[in-house]
Amino acid sequence: MTTLEAIFLGIVQGMTEFLPVSSSGHLVLTQNLLGWQEPNLAFNIWLHFSTLLAIVLFFWKDWRGLSKKEWLVILVGSIPAAVVGVFFADVIETWFGSTKLVAAALVVTGLFNLKTNTVLRKQNAVNHQLEVGFRRGFIIGLFQALAIIPGVSRSGSTVFAGITQGLDRIKAFKFSFFLSLPAILGASLLQLIKVWNQGTQQSISPSYFFAGLTAFMTGLASLYIFEFVIKKARIDWFGWYCLSLGIAYLVIF
Repeated sequence: MTTLEAIFLGIVQGMTEFLPVSSSGHLVLTQNLLGWQEPNLAFNIWLHFSTLLAIVLFFWKDWRGLSKKEWLVILVGSIPAAVVGVFFADVIETWFGSTKLVAAALVVTGLFNLKTNTVLRKQNAVNHQLEVGFRRGFIIGLFQALAIIPGVSRSGSTVFAGITQGLDRIKAFKFSFFLSLPAILGASLLQLIKVWNQGTQQSISPSYFFAGLTAFMTGLASLYIFEFVIKKARIDWFGWYCLSLGIAYLVIF
């Protein structure tokens, strides 16, 4: 992998990891369209930790202000993704190895975003009184588990679940990314275990540093963009984008 390829993939990862457009789906389709080989696991782990750092920094004040109950709600909401990741990740990876299925999943993500935007436009002050709680947190976690399917956006599905359960846009936005912390850590841990079990040496090149830096910087930028978009109730931009991209790929390829 050249340095330019690594930087480009870092940008794709950083922008699409947090925006409701599916980073895994974009990476799969990008590599397929450009004919690039899939990066090794060490590269994927490095990108995950780079975007994880962006989440920690962006929500730093929020992390410090969370109560014990809120941490427990995050833990409960993380259970579905943990179960699916540990027991079904390899099966799902095999089933959804086709780029056609990834494109179809992008269409689903687009529909999630469009529905979210419709609900956002109808929100009123009553929604601001609702808290996440254990039940809502677990349901949002179920939607996060769907994101193990390449093409289904983690942020898109969890914000959809939060908004349609009556949470106001900022609470849904924040809880979505609170859940992402253990999810990304868990996914990285599973990949580390896979590297260990394979017993093969993973090559690490200097280009990884530039990929990680661009993933971190674009990740931070995408968080600010998503926060702005959700405040303005314009998630439909991403909805139409995912819908168009998914359908175009299905028709053309």
